[in-house]
Amino acid sequence: MKTILSVIAIVNMVVSLQANDVKIHHKYVKENTAIKTMNPVNISSIIDDVLSKKGSYNMTGSLTILDTSKSGNEVQALDLSFRNSPVIAYKGRDYIQANPQALRNDNNRKNEVRVYVHHDTKGNVNTKNVKLNWKSGSTGEIVGILNNVSVLYQKNSILITGSFQKNGYIVGVSLAISKVA
Repeated sequence: MKTILSVIAIVNMVVSLQANDVKIHHKYVKENTAIKTMNPVNISSIIDDVLSKKGSYNMTGSLTILDTSKSGNEVQALDLSFRNSPVIAYKGRDYIQANPQALRNDNNRKNEVRVYVHHDTKGNVNTKNVKLNWKSGSTGEIVGILNNVSVLYQKNSILITGSFQKNGYIVGVSLAISKVA
């Protein structure tokens, strides 16, 4: 099951990045890993840039939701995606936040999504504390902390993938945080 979720998350990641015309260098990524390049951006530096107004960042992402709550063998899947939601930082907090309106592929409605990415003691993504709230009229609010988190750091961007399971839903998540040019 973890393999299926990882594949779904990676496919969503590729689709999201290709939609933003970003070239992808294919590298194998193991679960719970971090890959860094020279002088990578991290959550602490993003917070500093946003608070000092030296730079701004956007978050783009997608969620693939499998609804396994129904009886029988039927599983329904839907996709939510959002682009270029501003990253918010608050003084004295150890996280960045984005509050996008994500478009659903099944009914073309917008759902509220809140993403919280905390940092660890080194300023990097805390892989045990990436939180997601998804509010939908039909499902209520689904809140979860990502598992199986993988992080790729680049000079001006971070890519985060993960998944969680809650209330009969399996959610695969792909998030890209990038500096606004």
